[in-house]
Amino acid sequence: SLASAAHYAARTGDVCMLELPAVAVGAAVADASSLAASASTISLEALSSDIFTFLVASVLVVPLCRLLNVTPVLGFLALGCALGPHGLGLLSDSEANVQLGDFGIVFLLFTEGLQLSPDRLQKLGGFFNLGLAQFLLTIAAITAANLYIGPRILETAERFIRLDDALVRLILTTPVVAFTLAGAGALSSSAFVLPVLKQKGWEERADGTAALAVLLLQDIAVAPLLVILPLVAGSGPQGGSELGVLVAKATFGFGAVLAAGSVLLRQIFNVVAATRSSETFVAAALLVAVGMGGAAQALGLSTTTGAFAAGVLLAGSRYRQQIEADIKPFEGILLGIFFMTAGANLDPALCVQEWPTLLSGIVAFLAAKLGLIFTLGAFAFGLTRAEAIRIAMLLAGGGEFAFVVFKLAEDLGLLEAKLANLLTASVIISMSLTPLLGEVAAYVGDAVERIDAGNEARARADELFDAIDADGNGSIDREELRRFLLGGGSGAPSSNLSFDRLFERLDLSGDGLISRAELRDGYEELIIGAVRDAALQYATGGGAETPYDAASAALATAPDAVVVCGYGEMGQRACDVLAGEEGVAVGGGGGDSGAWGTQFVAFDRNPSRVSVGLAKRIRIVYGDGASASLIRAAGVSQPRAIVVTYANKKRCLEATRRLRDDFPAAPIFVRAHNALEAEPLLQAGATEVVVEAVESVVRLASLLGARADTADAVLRRPLPMANAADNATDSGGNSLGSAAGGSPPHPEDRHEASWWTD
Repeated sequence: SLASAAHYAARTGDVCMLELPAVAVGAAVADASSLAASASTISLEALSSDIFTFLVASVLVVPLCRLLNVTPVLGFLALGCALGPHGLGLLSDSEANVQLGDFGIVFLLFTEGLQLSPDRLQKLGGFFNLGLAQFLLTIAAITAANLYIGPRILETAERFIRLDDALVRLILTTPVVAFTLAGAGALSSSAFVLPVLKQKGWEERADGTAALAVLLLQDIAVAPLLVILPLVAGSGPQGGSELGVLVAKATFGFGAVLAAGSVLLRQIFNVVAATRSSETFVAAALLVAVGMGGAAQALGLSTTTGAFAAGVLLAGSRYRQQIEADIKPFEGILLGIFFMTAGANLDPALCVQEWPTLLSGIVAFLAAKLGLIFTLGAFAFGLTRAEAIRIAMLLAGGGEFAFVVFKLAEDLGLLEAKLANLLTASVIISMSLTPLLGEVAAYVGDAVERIDAGNEARARADELFDAIDADGNGSIDREELRRFLLGGGSGAPSSNLSFDRLFERLDLSGDGLISRAELRDGYEELIIGAVRDAALQYATGGGAETPYDAASAALATAPDAVVVCGYGEMGQRACDVLAGEEGVAVGGGGGDSGAWGTQFVAFDRNPSRVSVGLAKRIRIVYGDGASASLIRAAGVSQPRAIVVTYANKKRCLEATRRLRDDFPAAPIFVRAHNALEAEPLLQAGATEVVVEAVESVVRLASLLGARADTADAVLRRPLPMANAADNATDSGGNSLGSAAGGSPPHPEDRHEASWWTD
């Protein structure tokens, strides 16, 4: 006790507080100082040994995992488990290792913030409500389920499964423990989910955007959770005034930091770049990430919140790509340390001993979280069922910040050591399942999408039925179908062999009328065969002497025809030009009056536009032009080119991505309204993007006497306006301006992705 008291005195410097003889105190202080120095030396030696082990692991794990085609995250977790205190004991159980690994998460969120342009951040904002609802409802649902439903389920489950009754009942009967478990369970793993989003190419899609928004909201919510937990446990600030001070510090204090950072950060990097020193630039990037994290932590928020905010502030800067390239190596190494440290906490012996309890808990946890996120996404926040199931599966696993919550709960005396270790193991295992859940999410999501597409086809058939049924009597007669197919023209013959055969195929009951159910059954026959029969109607003049099959073969679409997606104003103009190139008489004027365009086919989901195209003798099919099955059903197996003319930029982007996946060799030409839309379309697979604003200026310049090639070359240069490079970013967050002359060199190989992003 004397040594302990003296050690306290040595640390505090308050020797007078100890009523001990001076000689005894002096001896004790000397002993304590030597013990502290010895402990410090041992700690430094252990840390040096651990860092050496981490670096060796980084060199070996990544190539081996790539050889085995598994994510390196699993490799680091497995190696940490093998080398940790529960394995070979080569890694010390050091708090310094945990803190070092936490920097990996800080840099991960900083890099993610760098990817967020104002446009993309605005898209994320639309799903922040989903993240907030998910976090709060998951805590409420898991807490309530543990306390009110759990005991009944436990009684039933114990009849079939051997569970650790003492541990489980501690969760089910203690509100504070149930709340702790629910709070940790509401979090998901950014370090696991973000690489899956990148690998699958889901980042710009609605499901990827929603997943990222939920992850960011969870990261922000960690700090309030860590403040609330001591309150629930009866520690920490007890009065409302103390809690109010914490909230005010976090809100107004960090708001002031953000306001200052938005002004100062770019100026700082301007000064640093002017030195033309790569070392100084790297140091500045690290300082910003760590410094903003420290500022956030000092104000009661998490370090990751501050690092993410710093990344967002620099997202529109001309230095964004250089900063990202400089941070990447540190991020990858430190993330590896983080996951090895997490793996070192896994106790295989405890997992084997408690495997029924562990497995049951993981399954129940994944099912509850998956069901809640799916329900919220599909029924409350506007996601399709396929999108909701994808993000639900991706986010169902545990998160890295759960370790922080469990550690705090253990320090507060809320969790026993055995229960804390078991919960940590469950989080590690559920996190490790994320890559597998990503594959399952892709498969199930696609299957649900196909089912929904069938339902959509049914809805489209009903929409088409209503468009054809002009008198609204609930059935389609011959005259109504003829008028729809021929655009209402009165001069065309009222009957011919091909038309009669099409009508008979749709009129399954043979009563001379097509019912709604009959049109649903014959929907594909109508949308694919309608234009063929309209062509025969026109080509044969209504005569029955032309054999149906021979005429159909003669007028079939070429297998390499050009596909035009969308028959709005731009789509119609494109088809008119293509028809003119073939010598087709568009709209009945000029040309070879008997020709029908077979070298291109248009698709549109608007029945009135389809009718217009048919009236102009354009081969047009009712349906989604981005659907590969519909394109092939129309007779086009290898399109010579695909033209996407949709006015909606989101629909253009989605169509481009789907068509590139289905037709990898086909050139895809896409319309865009402005230069900001071009880069995402090119990344999605567009061969070339036609920017309306640029083409209009080229045309105007040619009218003024400028050569088109000169005007085009000038328009491709960066805008020389002030701060254009800083402020102009595409929708993916990439700067459209060039880097300032003072920025450090950016070697090409610095763009290589980290081990966790490829």
